Amino acid sequence: MYPYEYHQPSNLPDSYQIMEKSQGQALYIAGGTDVLIRIKQGELKPKALISLRGINELQAIQDNGSLTLGSMTKIRELERSHRIKQDYPALFQACCSLANPQIRNVATIGGNLVNAAPSADCATPLLVFDAQTTLEGPGGNREIPSDKLFIGPGQTCKSHEEILTRISLPQRVPNSGSAFIKLGRVTQDIAKVNVAAYVVIDETTCRICRLAAGAVAPTPLRLYKTEQLIQGQKITEKLLEDITEMIKEEISPISDIRSTEEYRKDVTATLIKRAILQAEKSRH
Repeated sequence: MYPYEYHQPSNLPDSYQIMEKSQGQALYIAGGTDVLIRIKQGELKPKALISLRGINELQAIQDNGSLTLGSMTKIRELERSHRIKQDYPALFQACCSLANPQIRNVATIGGNLVNAAPSADCATPLLVFDAQTTLEGPGGNREIPSDKLFIGPGQTCKSHEEILTRISLPQRVPNSGSAFIKLGRVTQDIAKVNVAAYVVIDETTCRICRLAAGAVAPTPLRLYKTEQLIQGQKITEKLLEDITEMIKEEISPISDIRSTEEYRKDVTATLIKRAILQAEKSRH
């Protein structure tokens, strides 16, 4: 394996100082489930790794009506949270589907986002919940909406010196529901396609609809045009059929070892419609 220094600071200022001394040749590491594999494969050759495991403030979950997740919160902890299962079911479902229990005991919500894989399981639920992310660095902090965080495959708007410190979820509103669906080649595989849906329905009218899809574009993607076709309408079988072509137009999947472009377009439309119905049934 490529040799590197290993640091485990206990606070954010020390982390920034170590990064500064490395002259940008270090990497922050959370659970390490992706970074360590890439180092072993020779894709990454950092001078040092700066572990965030010892920073307590990154591991807290704050529940004040809204929910704030420290970026170092483990996926397994989110999976076990009654509050997330009850009020943010799409995120709960995504956490349950991520890899296997051994990985979920190590992997973190922040790491899943910063890795910026187009197929990241936690990204699509956070997109439909309109989550806010906080990036902090030597120059201060800045709030980034989740739909502005990703800029390309493996790329976020986070600078090299910054750390994703927390993810904020708005308080659940009445008559809202959500759902997440993932399709992989086998259980525990990364997604061929994953989707999330969030709806708020007053009586029979869909007042708010948010949709997202992963592994169908260079970044996890909000389907804004499709959302507009649904908002203000009653969710019917005809409406769901009418949005099929719009869904296919909004995404831009590729053909790769896991699937073909055409298959991904067809299955994304099917899964989005299924997720909308599941979200409608889950509302409370």
